[in-house]
Amino acid sequence: MLRVVVAVVLASALLAASLPGIELAARERSEATLTADADRLRTAIADLRHRETAVGNGPGARRVVTVEIPARFRTTTGVTALSLGGAPEQARSVSRSAVDLAWRVHGGEVKTRRLPGVRVAHYRDGRIRDEPLVLESPGQHRIALTRIERDGERLIAVRRLPEI
Repeated sequence: MLRVVVAVVLASALLAASLPGIELAARERSEATLTADADRLRTAIADLRHRETAVGNGPGARRVVTVEIPARFRTTTGVTALSLGGAPEQARSVSRSAVDLAWRVHGGEVKTRRLPGVRVAHYRDGRIRDEPLVLESPGQHRIALTRIERDGERLIAVRRLPEI
């Protein structure tokens, strides 16, 4: 009986000592996934900006990028949000924020990326929106990037495509 008690106490102590390391590894894995997605988005936007001309009305050149929001699991932490066209909490109309990509892993700080020379804007229902495109639900999301010109300003319009 004493051996069983000692084994349970030892197992509990080992588990308690390893949990912070497991949580840190899960947060770093989620962060790495989102950083890779942000880099792919930034590369696609830069490619679109440098290789294509802006269009006024009608369909123009576009790129489609698939990003994956990790679900909360043993090996990944949950993600609060991934947003394009600004930080999730702020509207663009007020400050014309310099943030083009932003994301936060659960329990971490907001990470941002600025894409120099281009403004990223949420495009929905044929209009540029003042709020960013925010992705919060876990899973894969297809994002369409289109270079357009509105009121003399060239920008990259982003919108979420329906799932197939």
